[in-house]
Amino acid sequence: MLCLTSNILGGLWPARVLLLVMLTFVTHPASAFQGSRDNDTQSEGLDNRPLEDKDNEAEETSPWLITPTLAADPKLGANVGAVIAYLKQLDAESTPSMVGLSVSYSDTESLAGGIGAQLYWGADTRRLLLLAGGAEINNQYDDFLGTGQAAETQDNVHTLGFRYLHQLREGGWFAGVQGVSTNYAVGADGFIGGMLNLVGLSGFDATGLGLVLQHDTMDHQRDPKSGHLFTLHNFAYRESLGGQSSFDVGFADLRWYHALEHFSLGRSKRPSVVAFQLKGRFTADAPLSGYSSVSLPGYTAGNYLSRHYSHMLVDGRFPLTKKFGLVAFGGVGCQFGEDIAGREIDCGENTYPSIGFGISYLVKEEASVLIRLEVAKGKNDNEALYLRFGHSF
Repeated sequence: MLCLTSNILGGLWPARVLLLVMLTFVTHPASAFQGSRDNDTQSEGLDNRPLEDKDNEAEETSPWLITPTLAADPKLGANVGAVIAYLKQLDAESTPSMVGLSVSYSDTESLAGGIGAQLYWGADTRRLLLLAGGAEINNQYDDFLGTGQAAETQDNVHTLGFRYLHQLREGGWFAGVQGVSTNYAVGADGFIGGMLNLVGLSGFDATGLGLVLQHDTMDHQRDPKSGHLFTLHNFAYRESLGGQSSFDVGFADLRWYHALEHFSLGRSKRPSVVAFQLKGRFTADAPLSGYSSVSLPGYTAGNYLSRHYSHMLVDGRFPLTKKFGLVAFGGVGCQFGEDIAGREIDCGENTYPSIGFGISYLVKEEASVLIRLEVAKGKNDNEALYLRFGHSF
């Protein structure tokens, strides 16, 4: 996604959940806006064009996008919400920019909301991501921290974040800065509350700044069919910036895309695409709440924590018609370094497979805005259902 799924809040797993909620621009044209256009056309004179042509024009020209959202996993339960977004191209050679407002509620009585913006200008040589949001999340874990114990916890999160990228030279070379400020607190009752305090998972205020280096040869920012995106970035969380902890987090993220020009399904003229991601998150001097979490589809964020984490993920995208397509994915994650008990661990005994499939729908062709409905399965009881904007990467 970030792509709207660019993880500028990678230092804290609740913030990553917020980013997904706030910037999941799963979209649909706003019927109220289209109705206004139809009324204006009728007032100017009789329009004898076929109704289908009028609807197509309204869909292509309306900048407003409104949609429900849906997710279900062992942590948040069944989660429903809505997103309203505004899409505008700031100049003729730039990717359409997007600003959105989102709110969601789950059957665990969790509430999350926020606003986000992804802006492109100067023929895509300037890129800015902004977000602000908050959440009260009641977590339900079937296997909390791998202990085999069911648990319920309460998280309160307030987050501000940004990322700015500037093209250094032609050929897709970018550099920039990013920052995040998160007020994050975890609470629980009884035995689980005691466990959280014992291992130090009580939350904290954290503020960090970092640098970003990126090489981008993708042919499109939201639905790439060729090229790659390689990003190196970090967050330096410091008490001097207003946080309660000082530690460092580094990231490496390689995404590669290849169109299968001679392979197609159905009647679509769009090529099938195979996408590959290799991702790593590494920490230094991090408190336990800042440890790395398994981030593959199907897994509950924060349920498995370690000092470092990496994964490989392959995603197949197979258009069937002009609008609909099939998606399938599979990958494996690895935890290493230390776990929350301070034990040295390695990838050999701490792997996390993930597999899934679903359907996609191209909502707004000119901006490559699409949604995916998919199911994902991990090991043991880890599984999830998603209806979300864009591809996972």
